[in-house]
Amino acid sequence: MTSLAQSVIARAIKQRDLMQAMTEQSKTITARVTSRDRAVSAEVDGLGSLTGLWLGPPASRLDPDALATLIVETAHAAARLAAERYNFLLKEFTARMEELQKSPLARSDGTVIEPR
Repeated sequence: MTSLAQSVIARAIKQRDLMQAMTEQSKTITARVTSRDRAVSAEVDGLGSLTGLWLGPPASRLDPDALATLIVETAHAAARLAAERYNFLLKEFTARMEELQKSPLARSDGTVIEPR
């Protein structure tokens, strides 16, 4: 196998590993937000899906419509936080993938190919 082929394979392996790391890290993203009055806490995963909902003692003093609104607002706040975390992770992933794409490839004669 030529050095160029080895360089391409080595880059592909690094890219694969980076994609696997991104996938695994994105699965661990969660966000939990509690309303100011501590009546509602909502937890979401990295995709913004509700994974937990807790009602504190102040929730019993709210009328049903107010409680429903507070639940939705709290869940939305948690989803926004999870999205921020995911976007940060995606930005880092994109930067690292671009670095890999720009890394030079070595030929067997010792010359280097610089990607455009």
